Amino acid sequence: MKKTFIVVAILIPQLVNQANAQTIESLMKELPSYFSILTTWGVRPEWDEKSENIYFLNKLVGDVFKINIATKEVSQVTSGFYHGGIYRVLCLSNGDLLLAMGSNIFDATNPEKDRHAGLGLYVLKKENPNKPYPLNAFCDEGPAVSKNSMKIAWTLQGQREIKAGEIYYDEGVPRLKNVQTIISYRDSMAYMRLETQDFRPPLNEELIYTHYWGDEKDQYYNSQVFGFNLITKKTTKYTDLSNSYNEAEGIFPDGDFMVIESDRHQPMEERNKYKLDIYKLKLDGSGEVERLADFSTRYFNRIKSDNPVVNKTGNIIAHQFGFQKGAGDGRGIFLLDLEAYEYSRNFGNGPSHSDY
Repeated sequence: MKKTFIVVAILIPQLVNQANAQTIESLMKELPSYFSILTTWGVRPEWDEKSENIYFLNKLVGDVFKINIATKEVSQVTSGFYHGGIYRVLCLSNGDLLLAMGSNIFDATNPEKDRHAGLGLYVLKKENPNKPYPLNAFCDEGPAVSKNSMKIAWTLQGQREIKAGEIYYDEGVPRLKNVQTIISYRDSMAYMRLETQDFRPPLNEELIYTHYWGDEKDQYYNSQVFGFNLITKKTTKYTDLSNSYNEAEGIFPDGDFMVIESDRHQPMEERNKYKLDIYKLKLDGSGEVERLADFSTRYFNRIKSDNPVVNKTGNIIAHQFGFQKGAGDGRGIFLLDLEAYEYSRNFGNGPSHSDY
């Protein structure tokens, strides 16, 4: 017994050091064939309106880049103007970009200082990427955009209210109209937070968002996926698993499913530690989910799969190679081929993923 213990004690630090030395490419060799590497750098992917390119940020607060799926050609999108850091990029249905930007003064000692302090919303026109147009609206965290209309929604500073509006062009200048507060938790308990995610296609009558709640130590401990119907004003709870993290991410084009980040596969003592993976959630109120990746258990305490977005045909998910040390933090973008995944699942070529 003593000899066995000594051998294990020696091997464990060696294995940890080897694992920490691995690159994305070497980790990729261990994954099922339905995953592929798109980039080995960058965060927060977003499909363009034709699903031919993916926009992404080079870092959590940085510049916008674009990569062509077919050619892998990379180009910088926001090099034509100065700014204090871009936090989010989303593609509008007409191909223009919605940017969430911080103040003009960047603080390298606290790069994410504006994340919850009010990010300005701007439109960057596709034909003129050198001039962002302010919408005179400010959000906390990422806004939501419709995939087939010019509707947008955003969470106000403090993350307790959500507004919605519509972008229109006045002699070529983007502006907002029909702005209204659609959800308010101002009068509820102090430790509740909201974050917009997507309008549900094809009708755009429902806004999918994440509802967080906790305590004074952690206001995001519990999170569940909700929907708010803009016509009936009805709220629907799509996930209902206490003491777990379930954040809405990319929606499928048919509106029947969306991808979420969740730690429901972790034991209780490992939850709320950013040990997440991506799941496919059925938006019928059943709460039925299917786990699509196992990064957080395959590479325990190191890597997660997060920030998933779905292309316009619903057969490819772009997601982030995330670090288990904070929200949105990671490096590199993967593609998950859903058709190859389903083939593997049905015919047993490759590891199976349990449903939760």
